[in-house]
Amino acid sequence: MTPAFSLLLFFLCVAIVAVKRENIIVPLIIAMCFLPADISIQVMTLDFYAVRVVALVALIRIYLSGDSDRVRMNSIDRLFIFYNVLGAVVYILASQNKAGAFIFKSGNFVDSVVLYVVLRNAISSKDSLRLIVKTFSICVIVLLPFIIFEYYSASNLFALLGRSAISMRNGEIRTSATFSHAILFGSFAAALVPILWAKYKSSGGMGRLVVVICCVFFVYTSSSSGPIVVLAGVIFFLFFFRWKQYSRQLFWLSLTAATIIHFVRESPIWHLLYVRISVKSGSTGWHRYLLVEAAVKEFWNWWLLGYGDLGPQWHSKYWSYTHATFTDVTNHYLLVGVRGGVFTMLLFVLLCYKVVKTLGACSQYQDSVEEQWLWWGFAVMMLAHCISFLSVAYFGQITMLLYLSIAVGAFALDELNEQREIEYCSPE
Repeated sequence: MTPAFSLLLFFLCVAIVAVKRENIIVPLIIAMCFLPADISIQVMTLDFYAVRVVALVALIRIYLSGDSDRVRMNSIDRLFIFYNVLGAVVYILASQNKAGAFIFKSGNFVDSVVLYVVLRNAISSKDSLRLIVKTFSICVIVLLPFIIFEYYSASNLFALLGRSAISMRNGEIRTSATFSHAILFGSFAAALVPILWAKYKSSGGMGRLVVVICCVFFVYTSSSSGPIVVLAGVIFFLFFFRWKQYSRQLFWLSLTAATIIHFVRESPIWHLLYVRISVKSGSTGWHRYLLVEAAVKEFWNWWLLGYGDLGPQWHSKYWSYTHATFTDVTNHYLLVGVRGGVFTMLLFVLLCYKVVKTLGACSQYQDSVEEQWLWWGFAVMMLAHCISFLSVAYFGQITMLLYLSIAVGAFALDELNEQREIEYCSPE
């Protein structure tokens, strides 16, 4: 932990306490972009990671100010909490070291549920959503010179904050800024494109277009296939805006097509996704294909409780020739499954589906094009996460963006319920 890291963390905590409730999202977003989340303050045997410190300070600020009473839990909130609680219980039951598993999951609870509660309370109106987009826009512009310097000099200026490692593949720099890995940074940037593009489409302005281009540049400099594929998916769904009323039909058509392709090909569809569709040379798509293959073959070993603290030992059974020291589960869906069993995994998939569906419905429900784009941008951002999950397991700052997306979905559900109640009560 460097002095600059400690100073930034201190100022962000002060800002969280000092700002008005409607602006508390600003220091949280700054933390997402500039505070390495896996650097911790160690107190005896406990690790207080940056995300946990920020989340706990924000939670204390919200409850001491009495702002927590303004939010009532809805079905998305309950689903998120139930998914996390079930995952924690199953993980502890399956683990050999129960005490260690309990401590690990307690930390995860702060990282997930506490942070989610904070973000949920920080979103109080549509103005909060606009503030989110504005703050991310400013952060992207501030990040730009750092990324340019890292990409062309192979030196990370965020070494001041403790993030000095440089990733390279086939002689190509893979920028990561303050993130733990280039693919996480690229996925983060790709997920921001929809809300930034939505703001440009609704308000115009060359400056807003430049911010979008910056995010596309970040994806390019991450030099990772996953974020590039996510960006392609984002572009498709943004183009689909004018036909968004046919989203349900698109979902079922895609599911049907994927099923047909899976059964008519000699190899399964995940072979097509990970091996045949390769954007960058040197991509680890083959490893991701082997992961899914192993998950299918070992299904009856992990479906109920997962593997607990032992983790899947698939590397020693299926690709021992690589001399890997552990099974790197670079698939978020599978990571949820091997840690919490198939029921936790299904809850997670249901949560993602409900958030996307709610945000898409909220976009269709609006009268003005500006508000349609606002909600559609967040819907596509959640879809970007869902695509990213196929090639990376989330950890660090990007989990904050995921929980923010889910919190926006929960707020959208409140908005939908309120509008429908008004329509139901109004005279014909």
